[in-house]
Amino acid sequence: MNYSDRYLRQIASYSTVDVMLADVAIRIQLSPTDYQLAVDHYHAINEWLEREDSPLSRFVRDFYPQGGFAIGATVARHSSDDEFDIDVMADLAFRADVDPEDALATLHVAIRGERGSRYYLKTDRKTRCSTVSYDGMHLDVTPTVRLTGTAEKTGLIFHSKPEDPSEPKMSLYANPHGFAQWFIARTPPDQDFGTFFERRSLDYDRERAILSKRADAAPVPEQCPAYHKSRAVIALQLIKRWRNLAYDRRHKSRRLPPSVLLAFYVASHANQMTSLAEELSFQVESMLAVVGQEHDRGEKVFASNPMCREDILTDRWPADLNDQAVFIRELTDFAVKLRRLRGDIALPEMQQILEDLFGEKPARSAVKDHVQRVGKDVGSTGSRFMPGKAAIPAAVAGGTSAPSIARSAPSHKFFGDHPDDVPKRR
Repeated sequence: MNYSDRYLRQIASYSTVDVMLADVAIRIQLSPTDYQLAVDHYHAINEWLEREDSPLSRFVRDFYPQGGFAIGATVARHSSDDEFDIDVMADLAFRADVDPEDALATLHVAIRGERGSRYYLKTDRKTRCSTVSYDGMHLDVTPTVRLTGTAEKTGLIFHSKPEDPSEPKMSLYANPHGFAQWFIARTPPDQDFGTFFERRSLDYDRERAILSKRADAAPVPEQCPAYHKSRAVIALQLIKRWRNLAYDRRHKSRRLPPSVLLAFYVASHANQMTSLAEELSFQVESMLAVVGQEHDRGEKVFASNPMCREDILTDRWPADLNDQAVFIRELTDFAVKLRRLRGDIALPEMQQILEDLFGEKPARSAVKDHVQRVGKDVGSTGSRFMPGKAAIPAAVAGGTSAPSIARSAPSHKFFGDHPDDVPKRR
């Protein structure tokens, strides 16, 4: 990347481990270019559901994002690829007592279309949604029926597995929109750190575009508010990435702790730390304390949506105490490695820990960028910037990382702007 002296000084105002964790997060999230592609797919599916010959023509009352896509916390699913899940809700004008299978099947048929149509071979039916597969991402569309007399966008979602008649069909309360609003309100971005993260995200995307000679490099904007994030949101992305890799490597047969539960814990403990490394460690140890306390009592952890108490976030995980024990063991290992990462270690050990936690590809790329940045810093100015003193960053020297600087936190906005500005059609 092309670093100015001013930009180097801004980077140097954060600890080495903070910058590396931010750089890893940038490499595991949707790039600004891919984010725009996801929004384009989102619009296309909405329009497709409302086409004239669709079974849902004039039945789609609302179409809106949920999950990581709604709160800016989407991450790559696995270490071996850059696949992303994009979650959206389709509010259908059905009766609240609709048969769950009818709701799910009608949505699936509407998306898949006739043989030979654009999504026919790309659409898979799941127990609670239909998944449309693209190159590099999946769009999960969940049908919902709004309930009158309840909070905005509170409704029913549906569960049905027709290939297994022994599994009961269910209609379940849900309000993912309300949860996203609650999460955003509790995780406002720090102005300076948010701007710093946004700029590094955009710069990294442009660099990738140049290296790969992508034709779509030019449209990336100078600003992209969806990347103006708080430390808590970045911590959530890193935790989700760690979970994906840990379960891919060691627990493939087990259901993952749900992303919405991780988001609930992060938002519940947000805004108490002043550096990204401290925030990540605090969040992991807070989760460990909450889940561990319930486990010690012989109970499964329980959590519900703060905006809809009937929306149970733990309805499918943990299935039993064994599921919970596995998560506790993995969290404990995560916490130990984070404490080591924040300690007095040299660059090779730091890289190894980052690879173990978040994957070889993003970790090595982040370390390589750090080394190049330090070389640029020393070569261009003869000085070595750190907050308040001239010293080479700790990971290179093998010394202690410099403290980060606390800053004020302005309000955060949905999808980068305002909840009402999310692309949707009624």
